Amino acid sequence: MPRRKRNDTPGTIHHVIQRGNNRNYIYENTRDKKEFLSLLSTALTTHDALLLQYALMDNHYHLLIKVGSEPLSSIIWFLNRNYSLYYNSRYNRTGTIYGDRYKSYLVSETHKLFSIIRYIVQNPVKAGLAATPSAYRWSGHTEVCTGNTYILARTTLLSLFSPDPSLALERYRECTEHENWTPQVGFATIIDKREETRERLSCLLDRILAKRNLEELRAMIVSGAKSPLSRELRNQFVHAAVTDGHALRDIASFLHVSHETVRRLSKQEGR
Repeated sequence: MPRRKRNDTPGTIHHVIQRGNNRNYIYENTRDKKEFLSLLSTALTTHDALLLQYALMDNHYHLLIKVGSEPLSSIIWFLNRNYSLYYNSRYNRTGTIYGDRYKSYLVSETHKLFSIIRYIVQNPVKAGLAATPSAYRWSGHTEVCTGNTYILARTTLLSLFSPDPSLALERYRECTEHENWTPQVGFATIIDKREETRERLSCLLDRILAKRNLEELRAMIVSGAKSPLSRELRNQFVHAAVTDGHALRDIASFLHVSHETVRRLSKQEGR
């Protein structure tokens, strides 16, 4: 099947997601994330683009980019290629560090744009990496709130909320920080409901496995493996997912098991 052609019209805004190969980490420490941001800054300047928001997770990244005269593909190619060269040299390895071609979503509707900004800023909180967006170091949220910009096109971002700078910042913080923010208060729901659900379930499973240093069992858990340890972890995950408010059908789809299996596990006493 031919690849979907990306719309790179100058001035368009894109939400970019790139994951590590087999969901492996693409950043091992602070130095790696600093190097990535340095390369990202160069990529943006070299390819006439603006960064509206970002979040660096351990095994993937989110970027919200407004392209200029050059296509998005050139920006991401430059960034991923040069960061891969750095990472492989630093850790004495070869081959790709990324799992697949990056995903990008053209954002053509203002209400959806606000939702994606919130989604990116809240991503570290959803993943359990920080209690609040402001507490997470590796996103652009603090740059927006403090005005101490390093890589973000803060003025361009805030102008999307209002032409008045003070009101724009107030609306931005309402959108990204308020726990009870909903479409009814002036913005829209998250981009793709299915994508958000899988993202939240993935983060939840990663946290459970990380607590027991069993990250290598992830593939077994989501493939329906029937070893005693896999069953125990799957049971724990189902209870956590139900508590988190996920529908049984979504949990079943994520784990590649039947709806009845998830229903039965959800009725059992949690471990």
